[in-house]
Amino acid sequence: MKKILAIGVAAALAGGCTMAPEYKQPPLPTATAYPAEGQPGRGSVSAVTLGWRGFFHDARLERLIETALANNRDMRIAVARIEEARGQYRIQRADLLPTIDGTASAVRARTQSPGVAGAAGEARTMTSYQAGLGVTSFELDFWGRVRSLSNAARAGYLATVEAERAFRIGLIADVASTYLSLREADERIALAEATVQSRKEGLEIARLRLDAGVTSALDYRQSETLLTQAETELATLRRARAATRNQLDVLVGGPIEGPLPEALALEAQGMTDRLGAGLPSDLLLNRPDILEAEQQLRAANANIGAARAAFFPRITLTGSGGYESVELKDGVGQDGLSWSLGPASLTLPIFDFGRNQAIWIWQRRAGTSRYPAMRRRCRPRSARWRIRWRRGAIWRIRWRRRSARWSRSGRAPSWRSFGIATASPAISRSSTPNATCSTPNSRS
Repeated sequence: MKKILAIGVAAALAGGCTMAPEYKQPPLPTATAYPAEGQPGRGSVSAVTLGWRGFFHDARLERLIETALANNRDMRIAVARIEEARGQYRIQRADLLPTIDGTASAVRARTQSPGVAGAAGEARTMTSYQAGLGVTSFELDFWGRVRSLSNAARAGYLATVEAERAFRIGLIADVASTYLSLREADERIALAEATVQSRKEGLEIARLRLDAGVTSALDYRQSETLLTQAETELATLRRARAATRNQLDVLVGGPIEGPLPEALALEAQGMTDRLGAGLPSDLLLNRPDILEAEQQLRAANANIGAARAAFFPRITLTGSGGYESVELKDGVGQDGLSWSLGPASLTLPIFDFGRNQAIWIWQRRAGTSRYPAMRRRCRPRSARWRIRWRRGAIWRIRWRRRSARWSRSGRAPSWRSFGIATASPAISRSSTPNATCSTPNSRS
């Protein structure tokens, strides 16, 4: 029993080590302070600590946001993904400890013992009882493979939490923006209706002046045109309001039943303007989408450790222990103690035709692709390609115009007429301003 305990303690201590590379947070690509010409306002309230209820003061808008957070279908999917990721993490974390199963059995059998000289033997009926605990195929995590997978599952779970938080903030912003657009549309419709009424009165005055011979028919037709334009603008605003209302219903999760609180006008919304901008680095550290990317990077880093550990042997252990007796009342006792250790198996990859190496390289590349600096390296080159593409487009337009001019005049084209003495740029008609990114190991 002492040997079994010693093996368990050694396995637990070995399980705390992993072969994952040390995670280092990427440096933030931000300045330590805002530029002098773009200093933000100095507020007293932090946007991180301020909830959405403290930012909005319209009772109807608060009711719409509450309903959207409860009924929005995409929000439900985001919450369900959190539960799914939590379940996967719990499953993976359970592999760090042995799975202990309890067993109990009772067997009653009748056997015939062989007799002497062909005579019938004695028949015996026996009953045996057995109860114990067993561990089946527990992997001794000497190389940290199981712990690395657990860490990767945990980072994936935290990334899902940050993704749900990012979607929640985006949903609140969309509902508020759509609601304010709806309030704006209502006020613009009211103004357009007043304009239509004014144009109708102006048309009636123009008709009376035309009948009296004071003005010509041109002034009357101009009044008709102004009325038609006002009615067209009113119809456009009503159609836009209907589309905005439908968009709000989709965000909320359906039409709201029951009366809503009275809405406030745009000038009476009273949104707080005392928000403090903080430092540029604080803005990045508080954004949930950036935190989600960092957790994904941690998960990729842990998967590298699991891929490294796959090159080493895997050791699994099976054991059981309990009591066995022929009498139920004597089932538990020192005399009936029984245990077994084994079989212990060792699996060592020898010929896998590069499978483990390919997985290791894939996990390394996956971690590198999630590094924010890789995406930043794409931006300057993408800008260069856009500039080249636009220059090529301008050059092609100039070439077509002057080619048409030369074809009419009969002159031959000359590159000097373009202000260049070299060959044409190597930009074809199918060139597009797509970005090309290079990895640190490739030549740009």
